[in-house]
Amino acid sequence: MVAHELVELNWRAQLEHGGDIYGNKNIELDFSVNLSPIGPPQEVCRLLKEEDLTEILSSYPDPAYRELKQELSQKLELPEDWILCGNGASELLMAVVQAVRPKRAMIPVPSYQGYERALQAVGTEILFYELDKGKGFALTEDILEGADGLKKLAGTKEETMLFLCNPNNPVGKCIEPALLNKIADYCKANHIYLVMDECYLDLLTDAQSRTMKRKLPENPYLIIVNAFTKAYALPGIRLGYLTTGNEELLEGIRMQQPEWSVSMLAQMAGIAALSSRGYLEEARQAVRVEREYISGQLQELGMEVFDGEAPFVMFLSRKELYEPLKEKGILIRRCDGIRGVRDPSEENGHYYRIGLRSHAENMRLISKIREVPD
Repeated sequence: MVAHELVELNWRAQLEHGGDIYGNKNIELDFSVNLSPIGPPQEVCRLLKEEDLTEILSSYPDPAYRELKQELSQKLELPEDWILCGNGASELLMAVVQAVRPKRAMIPVPSYQGYERALQAVGTEILFYELDKGKGFALTEDILEGADGLKKLAGTKEETMLFLCNPNNPVGKCIEPALLNKIADYCKANHIYLVMDECYLDLLTDAQSRTMKRKLPENPYLIIVNAFTKAYALPGIRLGYLTTGNEELLEGIRMQQPEWSVSMLAQMAGIAALSSRGYLEEARQAVRVEREYISGQLQELGMEVFDGEAPFVMFLSRKELYEPLKEKGILIRRCDGIRGVRDPSEENGHYYRIGLRSHAENMRLISKIREVPD
């Protein structure tokens, strides 16, 4: 693929990512993005409304974001030297790939398309592991035992990498902890870099039992990526972070970032978000309640809803919803173009993903879907 074609492909993919309220006029409700359904923490809103922020305009931010890193270290219960922040998780994913420059990598699909874009930028050979729709697109032990699984990576001598998203985007399904442990151990034994995307995990009730951070001290090939974007509903701030116990690798990743990658406003907002008491518990409760409501309503309307735990729902609709809802001022995410979602033999129906919002807004969405003719 020539350079200009790759640039065009990446640009289109970014617009398809969701949240393109700028190219779609008259959008009143954006369900195409996956954020905490209760909105940003009050501590962050108070910072923006009440503090005099004019002084930050003429000052460089702390390039080492020391106070933010200290707060993150306490939250994560990890050493500060194992933490790297950046301009959103997307920048960090790109920096990881640029630092390692793997010859081969595997992505279970469907999954977040940013992994593929990052790997394309360094010319990595990408192996796509197709998840089974009949099993709800859940990752199973076949990835360890099957001929198409991790043996294809383990059999090579070049630098190799595996991307996993937990819970997975766009489906919302979590990977079972026992299987994750097996995968992490396999990757360590075979020198495969394991990039764990946990950007949605903080919004799950059992987040602490599902995070892989407990594996960091023993696995130098493990990298965990997270962000304030989803858990704290702060996509406009652009603040992500990664953790790894491999300090040499972390330094190599840091060298791929531009200077002052974390703005002063992002540092201040991150510190304010981390100081919010009870916020994540409230957000998790809202995710449980609204996911159950949305899923039940969609099923009553005849949609095939895929099981999951994340703050978004993927479903199959026999009627086209994207354009009719956009005309009503509502934006949802089309998933038909995501690799691994649609079976080539499937002709009827469309796959969509919707993020969760407040209950009143979710009710309005369901009402508008009911108005769409068959």
